[in-house]
Amino acid sequence: MTNHSLKILIVHCHFERGGVTQVVDNHVHCLRDADEIAEIALLSGPRQSGLHASTRNAVKLWSLQSLEYDSHREIKEDIETDARTTAEDIDQLCRQSDWNPNEVVVHWHNHSLGKNAASPLVVKRLAAMGYSCVLHIHDFAEDQRPENWAYLRDTLPCQSATEFDTILYPTGPRISYATLTTGDAKTLVQYGIDRSRVDVLPNSVRLPSSELPAFETARQKVRQAFDLPSDFQWMLYPVRGIRRKNLGEFLLMCQLAGRPAVGAMTLMPTTPVEKRSYERWRSIAHEYVANVVFDAAHHPDIEFTDNLSAATTVVSSSVAEGFGMAFLEPWLASRSVVARNLPGVTADFIDRGVLLKRLYDSVRIPGSPDWLAGAEQAFQLAKQKAWQGVLTEAELGSQVTQPTSEQEDWIDFARLTPDLQIEVLRKFASDEGFAQEVRRRNRDLVNWLTEPLDPSVIQHNRSIVQSEFGSANQRQQLLNLYRKAVQNADIPVTEAAGSRAMLQWVDQSRPFYPCRVERLDA
Repeated sequence: MTNHSLKILIVHCHFERGGVTQVVDNHVHCLRDADEIAEIALLSGPRQSGLHASTRNAVKLWSLQSLEYDSHREIKEDIETDARTTAEDIDQLCRQSDWNPNEVVVHWHNHSLGKNAASPLVVKRLAAMGYSCVLHIHDFAEDQRPENWAYLRDTLPCQSATEFDTILYPTGPRISYATLTTGDAKTLVQYGIDRSRVDVLPNSVRLPSSELPAFETARQKVRQAFDLPSDFQWMLYPVRGIRRKNLGEFLLMCQLAGRPAVGAMTLMPTTPVEKRSYERWRSIAHEYVANVVFDAAHHPDIEFTDNLSAATTVVSSSVAEGFGMAFLEPWLASRSVVARNLPGVTADFIDRGVLLKRLYDSVRIPGSPDWLAGAEQAFQLAKQKAWQGVLTEAELGSQVTQPTSEQEDWIDFARLTPDLQIEVLRKFASDEGFAQEVRRRNRDLVNWLTEPLDPSVIQHNRSIVQSEFGSANQRQQLLNLYRKAVQNADIPVTEAAGSRAMLQWVDQSRPFYPCRVERLDA
């Protein structure tokens, strides 16, 4: 295959503002001047408003209604007919642009997440037509998304758990996989996908603007916008406040830091389930946490770069990440990071040389033996309730395998159900003795939230992130991935033959936390 011969088709259900769209923007930014790429097309359902103008100008932009979330469209056909029609429509779009299947790599994001149940069947058909397909997994439906997993199981044409997995994770000479982390790649291999067909493709990291406002300029802008005291220190949590971001723990971090620190939660969620959780935490903050601002990214006078530039530190209490952009992006703006350690994510960054000196493994909450025992029981029941009606009793028993805390007089805050987290926040605000004891048991975290980091560490990390996760490195990783996807077509394939279901492998590799699955009544 000669230079300028590859055509890249990047597929997702939508390109609205969010994590996958940001990744796709970055991929296009990296690839648009690559010698080996003749053309790039982006394909999704109708929602495409989140793409940057520079991305739109660099690609063909295609749309099919059948790629939209199933919850957003009327499905008139059975799933196999739906998949066949979609595959034929994609093939027609390519051929109308004079794209031959043997020169096209289809880079499909989150095909197995359960937002569009036909996607795995579409992939299998495209591969049979001669298209090389890279299935890029950011998140697993099996990872505490019982509604997604059950919807896929009930919708896909399968008679057994084994058949379900083989449909959801197809294999074939023209099918390869990419994951964001080494841990997720290991999960696929343990399940039975051949190691030669699984690659790790970490996200590239770049700021949305090459120029950040000066610290004092941004600080004054933020102070004015949110009517803050003159000595405030902006403790930024730059995420959409969905359940897995563990907002109760973020509020506890605000309490631990105290004034002059002011916590800043940037983005509100968009879905009803997540909005209800978010609004509950906002109301709890109004009662018990004086030094926090919600919706910091929604103020008409404040840009993301203003919030980031005004920050004295960036924090994350998230209990689950596909990649963990918040562990890397702040260093490009010379801002330190204090975050809950997610070993499946952070290990890759540490291996590449990032000095993550302010990661915490737990937030220790003391309690009586009876209270701690009740908290552990609530933890176990939360997981059972989340999967009840989805798994059989035997399967439920195998899922609740995470051991209880070995500590006798404390529990990690993240293991608490949201109701118990609220109880802790309330007690912290009203009982000074309790507050002092929580601060004592988490002294390192309190110091990290309130004291500046050594500037040499910040400079080191900025350099590592630029070199290891920058555009040049990402371009080479993508090109290697695409070359390999095409070459894999000539390599014999073995069917996935794992001894356990994918649900079990994912559950083993990703800890459960109750905040992820809580559903508040409408």
